[in-house]
Amino acid sequence: MRNNGAIALLTVAGVLLSGCGKSTPATADSAPVSSTTKGSFDENTARAQILGADSAFVRALTSKNVDSLMVYYDPSVVSLGKTAVKGTSDLRKSYTQSVKSNPRDLTFQSGGVNFSNDHSMAWDYGTFSQTADGPNGKPVKASGTFLNVWKNVGGRWMIVAEISSSSP
Repeated sequence: MRNNGAIALLTVAGVLLSGCGKSTPATADSAPVSSTTKGSFDENTARAQILGADSAFVRALTSKNVDSLMVYYDPSVVSLGKTAVKGTSDLRKSYTQSVKSNPRDLTFQSGGVNFSNDHSMAWDYGTFSQTADGPNGKPVKASGTFLNVWKNVGGRWMIVAEISSSSP
């Protein structure tokens, strides 16, 4: 995804997330909040946390704040597209390059959030669309699909793997 070019990266990232119109800071939804109480697991709370992180991610992407994007990734993340990007250092480089394409008009439709039986992992998926500047500076619209794999780390959901596909 990240190596398919700026448009594909931004498209995938944009679709991951919802609530683009919120005016809260990009990191407002990223505070760790445990979804377990006395050993119980509340899927609705965990689902809201993941969708809230998606929303904050979109705001960070459109504001071109790469540091705010990186808080959602586990250090060992693997991002798949045309090639594999491994780890947050390389992912940061990809995002730094990608935000230069001026991502905008990001929309996404969540297909749902699902959880592993032990509630330590989750995945969300859906579709997205966006506009970004193409190689010649002209706006290019793209749409596609995405899948994110999340891991619960101390009550905070972090992306450990992602994949997307897009077409202009």
